[in-house]
Amino acid sequence: MYTFSSPFVSIEALQQKLAAYTDADLLTPIDRGWSVLQHLYHCWLVERGVLAYIKLKTQYPDALGQVRLLTRLRFFFFFTCLKTGLLKVKAPKVVQDFPENMNRQDLFERLAKTREEADLFFTDFPETTARKGIFKHMFIGRLNKALSQKFIKLHLTHHLKLCGL
Repeated sequence: MYTFSSPFVSIEALQQKLAAYTDADLLTPIDRGWSVLQHLYHCWLVERGVLAYIKLKTQYPDALGQVRLLTRLRFFFFFTCLKTGLLKVKAPKVVQDFPENMNRQDLFERLAKTREEADLFFTDFPETTARKGIFKHMFIGRLNKALSQKFIKLHLTHHLKLCGL
């Protein structure tokens, strides 16, 4: 069955990618930046934040605007620039708030809970609302359901690449 989180890198795939690493490896900063676990916790915080924002904004679907062509172009341009290294974005503080004691099991449990919640929320989501700008990205603009899914997928893929996974 196709769900909201179906396009995302699965938790099982993440577990396989991390299986070769020790807990110490996963907590070691990469190039004086975040560790692998910090990158993945950040991605979970983003998924959770996107879902919370969408839940809040879709309480009043008539107030939501349409997604413009310019937004779609900005989306493409944003991720193309990220992928090619032409753009580096500093994450907002709210998605850098990492737990004191991080471990892969806790991360996988949090991610599974968030994805399950998202899948349930979007099960009978009205198509008319899904086409509207249900999530606002700070640089790209208002994204519909499909672009929000693509954003989460590409965001996680980007961070996996930064980690060499």
